[in-house]
Amino acid sequence: FFFCRKIAMKQNKQHKQQATANLFNQPASFKYQRSLSNDTNTKAKMGKKGGGRVRVVQKGPKMPANPMADFAIPPDEELNLPVKPDSGSGYLIWPMGETITMKYDNFNVIYPNYLDSNKTVKLGRRIAAKDAVPEPTVQDLHEALASLNVRHVIQPYKGYSRDSISRWDNPGRVLVDLEGAAENGIVGMGTDGAFDLDEVPDINDDNDKENNGGSGGGKKQLLREIAKVIPKLPNRQKRIEEKAKAAAVEAEKQKKLAIQAEKSAPSKGGGGSGSSGKKKKGKKKK
Repeated sequence: FFFCRKIAMKQNKQHKQQATANLFNQPASFKYQRSLSNDTNTKAKMGKKGGGRVRVVQKGPKMPANPMADFAIPPDEELNLPVKPDSGSGYLIWPMGETITMKYDNFNVIYPNYLDSNKTVKLGRRIAAKDAVPEPTVQDLHEALASLNVRHVIQPYKGYSRDSISRWDNPGRVLVDLEGAAENGIVGMGTDGAFDLDEVPDINDDNDKENNGGSGGGKKQLLREIAKVIPKLPNRQKRIEEKAKAAAVEAEKQKKLAIQAEKSAPSKGGGGSGSSGKKKKGKKKK
């Protein structure tokens, strides 16, 4: 009885293994190994008996880790954009001795666009174009305010919201202590005892003086004073000279390329025979 039961159980396991092999019938790619085999080599590979389970060993080619690897851009051809700096970082306080103690929450904002003669009123110019200067930078504002002995804070990564071009090409702004500038006599106060903080640009200097009690106009007067100092700054003069030299070199290069292209171009006009372009008269064919 026990011998017949053992044979029946063995046949049942063999039937299960055969059914599993038929279910995964891929002889080209897979190889099936049974744990009930009496072969010593097979037992060495399979280890201990696994209760009749079948282990599948892959023998065909393996799939690549990334099927889209052939379409990837090589690292040397990738476009690596610079990391955008945090607009709330990089603050510089002048004078540096007040870095910890200065409270600049109530300081007034000045962007380079406020006194840029190349900008329109819509793009942020606050003073008359004749009083403004072309292309001032936040570094120019810092040096001018330092020469006027006005306390200020530099925020180099802030951008002017009205002008998208200046946000990338000429970023930065300064926070100015107008009260300290008034104490130094650089700016004045209006008849109502308030600084001139409106956003209306100066179109007529006479009207502006009348509206501010003839004192010169607070924040606008400070912008005019800064615009007077900026052209005299050594660093600005050096930067303008280098820019002019670079522009001259580029213009000379473009001129040489134009002459070279004109020489290499085919000559226009008639042929080299020297004869006139008129047709010769002849007898008409009958």
